[in-house]
Amino acid sequence: MKIVYLDGLRGLAALIVVISHFFQVFAPSVFEGRKEIEHFAFEEIFARTPINLLFNGNFSVCLFFVLSGYVLSYRFFQTGDRFIIYSSAIRRYFRLAVPALVSVFLAYLIIVLDLGAYDKIRGMTLSSMPDPFVADANLLIMLKESLFHTFFTYGSQYNPVLWTMTYELFGSFLIFVFLVTCGRHGIRYAVYAVLICVFIDSYYLGFILGMLLSDLKNSGRDWLAYIRRPWIYILLLCIGIYTGSYPYVAPQGTIYSLLQWGASDFDFFVFYHVIGSFLILWVLLNSNRMQLIFSLRFFAYLGKVSFSLYLVHFTVICSLGSFIFLYLNQFLNYGLNVLFTTIITFLVIAVMAHGFYRFVDAQILILLARWSKRLFSAEKLRGPRGHSGQVQTEKTMKAD
Repeated sequence: MKIVYLDGLRGLAALIVVISHFFQVFAPSVFEGRKEIEHFAFEEIFARTPINLLFNGNFSVCLFFVLSGYVLSYRFFQTGDRFIIYSSAIRRYFRLAVPALVSVFLAYLIIVLDLGAYDKIRGMTLSSMPDPFVADANLLIMLKESLFHTFFTYGSQYNPVLWTMTYELFGSFLIFVFLVTCGRHGIRYAVYAVLICVFIDSYYLGFILGMLLSDLKNSGRDWLAYIRRPWIYILLLCIGIYTGSYPYVAPQGTIYSLLQWGASDFDFFVFYHVIGSFLILWVLLNSNRMQLIFSLRFFAYLGKVSFSLYLVHFTVICSLGSFIFLYLNQFLNYGLNVLFTTIITFLVIAVMAHGFYRFVDAQILILLARWSKRLFSAEKLRGPRGHSGQVQTEKTMKAD
């Protein structure tokens, strides 16, 4: 079973990533903070205030990682069943790699057929984002990139959004190893502290903090429920929004300058986005009102297609979206051109994400569930729980 409101939050995060790339292409000053590339009066305000949370893609990625830490561990903390971990571990690479491979193949087709138009509009949009369609058109290189480098060397040559996949894979196995070795022992709290110190300004911190929340929420006693004061939740939410909206531009002279200290080699950008994600998820886990909101049909649907939306949107923006912008530029001023281009392109992205989910993502989930069920159900029947163990395994197969 899935926790619908967590899927809803993941869906919103995926939507924010899509919005962020529209801004990166058509209003790049909100990321770069340079007056000479500014197209709209709102860009400077958006870039330096919490409004940037609406298009802060890096914050959304950190939210993905915190959610992964929670979701991948919560069944184990509820049941103590290691077979849940073994099942998740054996499926994890394939669950990520097959959809990612298809998304890379779509980008590869754009390159081979010369359908990319992003490079033709950069002189008008003034975006410094690299052209994603200059990758090698060699099929074997594409396959090596999508199946190996994407997951083991942080590669993202054909579909730039795939830079997160190495973090997602390694972070998942960091969770699995932790749960198997010390997930039911009191020493795990000391291990949490060590891991937090080691990965303090790394994206892997998100996985650790998400797992910690899951532990506190699901290990026999709901420790998070002991803080049931609305004013505390409001305070945590405000701090989460404040830190999570840490800007892409230099924070000097903004409300975020308070968040810096003298550590020149510390990655404040990642650290505060992870902390913001952690606090927002903490509040969501204890707020019935927020859970109801993120369980609404719109957010539930976004959550269902979130991975597909994440995988296909960038390629569409830099090909079809850029072509539409180039064509409409003959008839419309910059602002109207961006508006109509965004609307049309987003509709196409929505249709493609739905199709991608139905014919790729959902199908690989079904196949992996069947495979894992066959692999582990017989072993479970030989275990001490007998039939009840098999039932638990079947339930687990339904999880993402």
